[in-house]
Amino acid sequence: MAEKQQAVLFVEDALDTRDLVEYALRQEGFAVTTARTADEGLTLAREQEFALILLDIGLPDKDGLALCQDLRDLGLTAPILFYTAYSELLDPSEVARAGAQRVLRKPEDTAELGSIVRSFVTSDR
Repeated sequence: MAEKQQAVLFVEDALDTRDLVEYALRQEGFAVTTARTADEGLTLAREQEFALILLDIGLPDKDGLALCQDLRDLGLTAPILFYTAYSELLDPSEVARAGAQRVLRKPEDTAELGSIVRSFVTSDR
């Protein structure tokens, strides 16, 4: 019997980035659901259980930090990682207060994205 794929939610407004990350994670065996806006991501997170949530910071309808806090306010315990080109602008204490576990830099961390995500969904966090 095949092992069940771990579900990942990726919230990102840029189509090319969404497609690239979705492809990379699917190649690593993850089931990927994407959303273009914070509202779409929040709706999907209410409707489906995800092993991990990956968020951009600059979304068209809401800041990624605020979305992260909204997801935590729903009671979600899945690891949340930020995937952003502006990682150096994020205050680590703000990231922790919002409820995220890590900030990944795009595009630098893209090659390692699958192994990074796997480390979070297979650990006892």
